[in-house]
Amino acid sequence: MRSRCVMVLGMAFAVVLPVATQDFPNTKELGRAAIEYRDDTVHLVAAYYYSQLNHETRWLLIETGLTTEIRTTIPREAFWLISPAGIKVPLAAQERFSRETEQTRLLLQNVALVRHNLRSYFNRRPRVEPLRFFSLPPGPLVQSNVRVDRFRLVTGDLFFEAPTGVWDPGTYTLVLEHEGAHAAVPIQLQ
Repeated sequence: MRSRCVMVLGMAFAVVLPVATQDFPNTKELGRAAIEYRDDTVHLVAAYYYSQLNHETRWLLIETGLTTEIRTTIPREAFWLISPAGIKVPLAAQERFSRETEQTRLLLQNVALVRHNLRSYFNRRPRVEPLRFFSLPPGPLVQSNVRVDRFRLVTGDLFFEAPTGVWDPGTYTLVLEHEGAHAAVPIQLQ
């Protein structure tokens, strides 16, 4: 009986690992809903603790931290999600995000309870700057791109709007693709 339990646990553990190691190279799970991508060019951490379990609305929020080894400017268009069905979902438009203030303010209020400190995963980064692709009125101006390098960490929220109005459970892929900077991490919605 005892050896059966060990075998079952071993099999359950083996099921979890291939998602990060085989399907998503250079990734490491940091917790239930946090994932890290690191290669010779990019270091990206994504956390989605609230959205993993609360995705019945149109908005999905992924907290993000990013550095690159070479100084580069990354536009907002370099980030997108790929749905389990293979549909590419770009970052939400700032105009749309700011028009949905009631829903987006509620989302930000709910997320505040489970925010994740992404800075702690970037121990050699002395300079931290905000990633401001989104802002609610009358907030700060939004950026259309962000400058990163090995000594500059940018952290902020990425918002995606569901094409169908709701996010179905499954494994999505958060993608960063821009001039030699490439990262892909699994976002598992339950």
